Amino acid sequence: MRIEDGECISIIGPNGAGKSTLLAALLGLLPPTAGQVRLDGTPIAQLSRRQIARKVAYVPQIHDGYTGFRVRDVVEAGRYAYLDPLEPLGEQDRQAVVKAAAACRIDELLDRRVDTLSGGERQKVWLAAALAQQSPVLFLDEPTNSLDPAHQIELIRIMRRFAQTGNTLLVVCHDLNLPIALGGRVLAIREGTVFFDQPVDLLQDTDRLARLFDARFVLHHDAAGETTSIQLGL
Repeated sequence: MRIEDGECISIIGPNGAGKSTLLAALLGLLPPTAGQVRLDGTPIAQLSRRQIARKVAYVPQIHDGYTGFRVRDVVEAGRYAYLDPLEPLGEQDRQAVVKAAAACRIDELLDRRVDTLSGGERQKVWLAAALAQQSPVLFLDEPTNSLDPAHQIELIRIMRRFAQTGNTLLVVCHDLNLPIALGGRVLAIREGTVFFDQPVDLLQDTDRLARLFDARFVLHHDAAGETTSIQLGL
């Protein structure tokens, strides 16, 4: 696969298809068994974690090790790619943290401990840390998983704003309505191979979705005939 600057890409597919594995390989966290991953033309294995972090920010599905830390500590961690060990944050770093906190609307949470927050609030904290990193590329693995509708809408708003300002967004998701909300391109994976790679409009082919997921789907439309959601056909 190839990701161009400024693209918005959603990766979909059944459980075990290889979505998170692909994401880890693209980040250089998992060596590919064949082929090579290049970041701006350079083999990613030749880049340091700091060099990669200045270009790509990543929010995984699971976050461990933050019990007892304040929200401010987590968001500030997004600046470590630009700092030497034990170097304090400078003015540019502090401004990046303030801007990221404002974008995710967590200003009032900065002095609270992460383990006192709800799941939706925590997800906004991780996203704020990624935005504070100020990398032009953002990878998200199941960002709206297990969130209530209000928090889902809030995260979609943040993702849209990031993509609409010329940045590159790559999202792994099970919710087929998230690609519709984000637009761009959809990469479908099944059994470790690319099943299809098309503009999001072509996601509305329910026969192809049925072959991808071994399940039946139906489309819902608004009064103008535009597709508003994809649902399981129970």
